[in-house]
Amino acid sequence: MKLVSKTSRAEAWLESARHLLDEHERIYNLIVEIEQPGAETEVTKAIEQRVDAFLANHNCLPVQTVSDTIFPATEYKSGGLKKVYDYPTAVYPHIKAVRANQWGTYALRLTRRECADGTAINPLKLAIEKMKKAIETSERVKKGGPPRATYELDLTFSPLELKLYDAENDYDNGRGGQCLSHISLKLGPNKELYLTAIYRYQFFIQKALGNFKGLARLQACIAREVGIPVGPLVCHATLAILEEGDGKSGQKPWRQSALKTLVNECEAILARSEQSVVA
Repeated sequence: MKLVSKTSRAEAWLESARHLLDEHERIYNLIVEIEQPGAETEVTKAIEQRVDAFLANHNCLPVQTVSDTIFPATEYKSGGLKKVYDYPTAVYPHIKAVRANQWGTYALRLTRRECADGTAINPLKLAIEKMKKAIETSERVKKGGPPRATYELDLTFSPLELKLYDAENDYDNGRGGQCLSHISLKLGPNKELYLTAIYRYQFFIQKALGNFKGLARLQACIAREVGIPVGPLVCHATLAILEEGDGKSGQKPWRQSALKTLVNECEAILARSEQSVVA
């Protein structure tokens, strides 16, 4: 097990990638805490741009595209929750044909689910409404605050939970398809929103930085709509891998030497910024 705790998404990704390089590219139970998930600086942007350049050079999806599979930030920015809730009919049909999306996307599972009786629900909407109601009720009755640990975005079958793992469709998935299994929402001591995500398998070159960004934006959306501050974001990968490119799906393959170069260059970006602060 390895624990990483950093201020920003980019710093957390970079330290995790270094650990993966040092431990032969694979860690079981890598737990990453991002203290300020929405924090962005010129340095963190530069690191993300360097990762994006690597991904582009190898025909992989950019960080923003990976982020959008978790939370459709463009829709939220332009039309609020209404456009987010319209994702299953307004966005997903246009990207469904992409091979990587044929199992669905996390954004689709967050905004539409069919219950056993065939009715459709919007799990994200229900979770936001549930949290809002709990906070409003607690403030009205003034009994010391709302319940702090009842907002599970889980793989169970309760209609009030966001289900990201679907046993019927995902039981035989290998390393492809759905890897994010569980999201847990908690209220901190000052009613700040904590988000914890559980990955069964997480690729740290092609996916992790985009995963962090998408989860941070999902967390920020929920907090904003409920009217509470954002707390830390924790991502627990039960198996994390700094993968070598295999050249499949149109990708240009890469080897460990390329990963070392990428991590070294990102560390140099961070080191230059720290030296300028000291100077």
